[in-house]
Amino acid sequence: MFTDLVLLPAAFGLLALVPPVWWFLRSSEGIRAQRLERFVGPRTPVLAGESSTRRRRLRHTLSVGGFALAILAVVQPAWGIDPLKLELRGVDVLVCLDVSRSMLARDLQPDRLGRAHDEIRTLSRRVRDDRLGLVAFAGDARLMIPLTRDMDSFAELVERVDTLSVDRGGTDLGAALETALSALEGGSLGNHEAILLVSDGEDLEGRGLRAAQACKDQNITVHCVGLGSAIGSKIALRNGAGESFLRDRRGRDVVSRLDDSGLRAIAAATGGEYLDVSQAARPLVQLYESHLLSMAGKATASLEGKARKNHFQWPLLAAFLLFLVEFSLSERRLRR
Repeated sequence: MFTDLVLLPAAFGLLALVPPVWWFLRSSEGIRAQRLERFVGPRTPVLAGESSTRRRRLRHTLSVGGFALAILAVVQPAWGIDPLKLELRGVDVLVCLDVSRSMLARDLQPDRLGRAHDEIRTLSRRVRDDRLGLVAFAGDARLMIPLTRDMDSFAELVERVDTLSVDRGGTDLGAALETALSALEGGSLGNHEAILLVSDGEDLEGRGLRAAQACKDQNITVHCVGLGSAIGSKIALRNGAGESFLRDRRGRDVVSRLDDSGLRAIAAATGGEYLDVSQAARPLVQLYESHLLSMAGKATASLEGKARKNHFQWPLLAAFLLFLVEFSLSERRLRR
C-alpha cells in the first residue's frame, strides 16, 4: 500500500530534525544523571530505581516518535489515487487594439496607443480566472496573443504591440471583429465570450457594422472604448532625425479626431456599451465589472485527472496517541 508513498520536498529537511531532538533528550538525561550523582552520591542507582530510568527512556522514545509523526503529518504523506475534476469558471475576452498611425495622436498622454496599453494592463491586473486575448489591427488584423490565463505574460506582450505589428495601414474595424470572432472559435453559445474594441473609431473600410452583425448572430457582445477627442491632434511620427508630423498629399499636417459614431453603432448592434476616456477613468475595467463579471457563472472548461490521496490524519493521530501515553508516564503525574 505504501509503495507509491509521496512526501512534499519539505519533508526531508524537517525529518532531519528528528535525530538532533533524540540526541538532545539523551544528552539532557545524561546531564540530569550526572547532577543527581553529584548530589546523592554512589547510592543514586538505588534511590532512583531501575524502573524510573526505564520509564524516562520510554518517555523520551515516545516524545521523539510523536515528534517524527507530527512532522510526517505536516508534510502530508500521500498514497493511493483519487479521481479529480476541476471546473474552470470565467469569461473569454478578446481585446481588439487599434494600432493604426492615428493612434499616435497626442490628445491623450503619452499618446492614444500608450493610453490604450495602460488601460489593457490595468484590465489584466483586475481579471482573475478569466482568459484574455489580443487582436492588433489597422488596415488588416492579426491575433497577437491567443486566449490565456497568464496575465503576467499577457501584460508583457501587450507592451510590444505597436504600429508596426500590422503591415497594412488604415483602420478596418470589420477585420478586427472577424479575427476576434475566429479566435473565440465561433462562440456557439456566447454565454461567456465578449469582445472589447479599443480604437479612435476611424473605420476607413466601413465594414464594422457588418462584422458586428456576425458577432450578434453568434450571441457575442461587442463593447467599444473610444480613445481621442473631438478636437483631435496631430499625429507624431518618430524617425532618425527626431520627430515629425504626418502630412497628407498636399503637405498639410493630418489632424486625427475621435470618430465615435461607428463605435457607438457597433456596440448598439450587438447589445454592448460604448465608453470613452472622458466618461470613465478606467473604461475597460468599468466594462469588465459592469458587464463581463456576471457572465462567468457557468463553467468554461473542466479538467479531469487523478490526484494522490492525502493521509496526513493517520500520522497525526498516531502522534497524538504517543504524546498521550508519554504524558501518562510523566513523573509529576505519577506523584499526584
